[in-house]
Amino acid sequence: MEGLARAVLALVFVATGFVATGPAAVSSAGPERSVRPMSGEYEGAVLKAIERRRSRRDRSGLRASACVDGFAEARSRRMAVRDEMVHYPGLGKVFARCGGDRVGEIIARGRGFRDPVVVVRAWMASPSHHDVIVQPSYREASVGAWRDDAGTVFVSVVFRSP
Repeated sequence: MEGLARAVLALVFVATGFVATGPAAVSSAGPERSVRPMSGEYEGAVLKAIERRRSRRDRSGLRASACVDGFAEARSRRMAVRDEMVHYPGLGKVFARCGGDRVGEIIARGRGFRDPVVVVRAWMASPSHHDVIVQPSYREASVGAWRDDAGTVFVSVVFRSP
Protein backbone atom coordinates (compact mmCIF):
# COMPACT_ATOMS: atom_id res chain seq x y z
CA MET A 1 0.00 0.00 0.00
CA GLU A 2 2.86 2.37 0.77
CA GLY A 3 4.23 1.93 -2.78
CA LEU A 4 0.81 2.72 -4.26
CA ALA A 5 0.50 5.85 -2.09
CA ARG A 6 3.95 6.94 -3.24
CA ALA A 7 2.99 6.33 -6.85
CA VAL A 8 -0.23 8.32 -6.52
CA LEU A 9 1.55 11.18 -4.77
CA ALA A 10 4.27 11.22 -7.39
CA LEU A 11 1.72 11.10 -10.18
CA VAL A 12 -0.19 14.02 -8.69
CA PHE A 13 3.08 15.88 -8.17
CA VAL A 14 4.10 15.35 -11.77
CA ALA A 15 0.67 16.11 -13.18
CA THR A 16 0.27 19.33 -11.21
CA GLY A 17 3.87 20.45 -10.81
CA PHE A 18 5.27 20.01 -14.27
CA VAL A 19 2.95 21.33 -16.94
CA ALA A 20 3.77 22.45 -20.43
CA THR A 21 4.31 26.11 -21.10
CA GLY A 22 1.24 27.60 -22.73
CA PRO A 23 -2.05 25.79 -23.06
CA ALA A 24 -2.26 22.30 -21.56
CA ALA A 25 -3.61 20.93 -24.81
CA VAL A 26 -3.44 22.17 -28.35
CA SER A 27 -5.32 20.07 -30.84
CA SER A 28 -6.80 20.12 -34.27
CA ALA A 29 -9.88 17.91 -34.47
CA GLY A 30 -9.07 16.71 -37.99
CA PRO A 31 -8.28 13.20 -39.17
CA GLU A 32 -5.08 11.40 -38.24
CA ARG A 33 -2.09 12.65 -40.18
CA SER A 34 0.91 11.02 -41.78
CA VAL A 35 3.90 11.14 -39.44
CA ARG A 36 7.32 9.54 -39.22
CA PRO A 37 9.74 8.92 -36.36
CA MET A 38 12.76 11.10 -35.88
CA SER A 39 16.03 9.17 -36.02
CA GLY A 40 17.57 7.36 -33.10
CA GLU A 41 20.46 9.78 -33.46
CA TYR A 42 18.09 12.70 -32.87
CA GLU A 43 16.60 11.08 -29.77
CA GLY A 44 20.08 10.22 -28.49
CA ALA A 45 21.19 13.82 -29.03
CA VAL A 46 18.22 15.10 -27.00
CA LEU A 47 19.20 12.78 -24.16
CA LYS A 48 22.86 13.84 -24.40
CA ALA A 49 21.87 17.53 -24.25
CA ILE A 50 19.76 16.77 -21.15
CA GLU A 51 22.72 14.90 -19.63
CA ARG A 52 24.99 17.92 -20.18
CA ARG A 53 22.50 20.17 -18.39
CA ARG A 54 22.21 17.70 -15.51
CA SER A 55 25.97 17.28 -15.15
CA ARG A 56 26.42 21.06 -14.86
CA ARG A 57 24.27 20.81 -11.73
CA ASP A 58 26.09 17.75 -10.36
CA ARG A 59 23.19 15.40 -11.11
CA SER A 60 23.74 11.72 -11.78
CA GLY A 61 23.60 10.36 -15.29
CA LEU A 62 20.48 8.87 -16.82
CA ARG A 63 20.19 5.35 -18.18
CA ALA A 64 17.96 4.56 -21.12
CA SER A 65 15.01 2.36 -20.21
CA ALA A 66 13.28 0.08 -22.70
CA CYS A 67 10.15 0.07 -20.53
CA VAL A 68 9.97 3.85 -20.26
CA ASP A 69 10.91 4.25 -23.94
CA GLY A 70 7.65 2.68 -25.07
CA PHE A 71 5.70 5.36 -23.24
CA ALA A 72 7.82 8.22 -24.64
CA GLU A 73 7.47 6.88 -28.19
CA ALA A 74 3.72 6.33 -27.87
CA ARG A 75 3.14 9.83 -26.46
CA SER A 76 5.17 11.67 -29.10
CA ARG A 77 3.66 9.65 -31.94
CA ARG A 78 0.13 10.25 -30.69
CA MET A 79 0.77 13.98 -30.40
CA ALA A 80 2.13 14.05 -33.96
CA VAL A 81 -0.73 12.00 -35.44
CA ARG A 82 -3.33 14.15 -33.71
CA ASP A 83 -1.45 17.46 -34.03
CA GLU A 84 -1.82 18.04 -30.32
CA MET A 85 0.35 18.88 -27.38
CA VAL A 86 -0.87 17.27 -24.20
CA HIS A 87 0.90 15.53 -21.33
CA TYR A 88 0.67 11.77 -21.03
CA PRO A 89 -2.63 11.07 -19.25
CA GLY A 90 -1.59 7.60 -18.13
CA LEU A 91 1.63 8.07 -16.18
CA GLY A 92 0.18 5.62 -13.65
CA LYS A 93 0.74 2.95 -16.32
CA VAL A 94 4.47 3.69 -16.17
CA PHE A 95 4.41 2.86 -12.44
CA ALA A 96 2.39 -0.30 -13.07
CA ARG A 97 4.67 -1.60 -15.83
CA CYS A 98 8.07 -0.15 -14.98
CA GLY A 99 7.91 0.38 -11.20
CA GLY A 100 9.76 3.13 -9.41
CA ASP A 101 9.15 5.98 -7.00
CA ARG A 102 8.64 8.94 -9.32
CA VAL A 103 7.80 9.53 -12.96
CA GLY A 104 7.85 12.77 -14.92
CA GLU A 105 7.38 13.90 -18.48
CA ILE A 106 8.33 16.90 -20.55
CA ILE A 107 6.96 17.52 -24.03
CA ALA A 108 7.62 19.87 -26.90
CA ARG A 109 6.06 20.73 -30.24
CA GLY A 110 7.53 23.03 -32.85
CA ARG A 111 9.16 23.48 -36.23
CA GLY A 112 12.29 24.94 -34.66
CA PHE A 113 12.95 21.73 -32.75
CA ARG A 114 14.70 19.85 -35.54
CA ASP A 115 17.89 20.68 -33.62
CA PRO A 116 17.96 18.70 -30.33
CA VAL A 117 19.95 21.42 -28.56
CA VAL A 118 17.24 23.98 -29.35
CA VAL A 119 14.46 21.90 -27.78
CA VAL A 120 16.50 21.28 -24.60
CA ARG A 121 17.41 24.98 -24.43
CA ALA A 122 13.69 25.84 -24.60
CA TRP A 123 12.90 23.41 -21.77
CA MET A 124 15.70 24.82 -19.63
CA ALA A 125 14.26 28.33 -20.08
CA SER A 126 10.99 27.17 -18.51
CA PRO A 127 11.16 26.81 -14.71
CA SER A 128 8.80 23.83 -14.55
CA HIS A 129 10.59 21.94 -17.35
CA HIS A 130 13.99 22.85 -15.90
CA ASP A 131 12.92 21.35 -12.57
CA VAL A 132 12.01 18.06 -14.23
CA ILE A 133 15.30 17.86 -16.13
CA VAL A 134 17.47 18.50 -13.06
CA GLN A 135 15.38 16.43 -10.61
CA PRO A 136 18.09 14.56 -8.68
CA SER A 137 16.06 11.40 -8.09
CA TYR A 138 15.61 10.59 -11.77
CA ARG A 139 17.94 7.81 -12.93
CA GLU A 140 16.30 6.76 -16.18
CA ALA A 141 14.91 8.64 -19.15
CA SER A 142 13.83 7.89 -22.67
CA VAL A 143 13.02 10.11 -25.61
CA GLY A 144 10.32 9.69 -28.22
CA ALA A 145 10.30 12.05 -31.20
CA TRP A 146 8.12 12.14 -34.31
CA ARG A 147 7.50 14.71 -37.02
CA ASP A 148 4.70 15.50 -39.39
CA ASP A 149 4.94 16.26 -43.11
CA ALA A 150 5.01 20.01 -42.41
CA GLY A 151 8.21 19.59 -40.38
CA THR A 152 6.71 20.06 -36.91
CA VAL A 153 8.59 17.96 -34.37
CA PHE A 154 6.83 16.40 -31.37
CA VAL A 155 9.05 15.29 -28.49
CA SER A 156 8.29 13.47 -25.23
CA VAL A 157 10.86 12.62 -22.57
CA VAL A 158 9.71 10.31 -19.79
CA PHE A 159 11.84 10.22 -16.63
CA ARG A 160 11.76 7.58 -13.88
CA SER A 161 13.25 7.07 -10.45
CA PRO A 162 13.76 3.35 -9.91
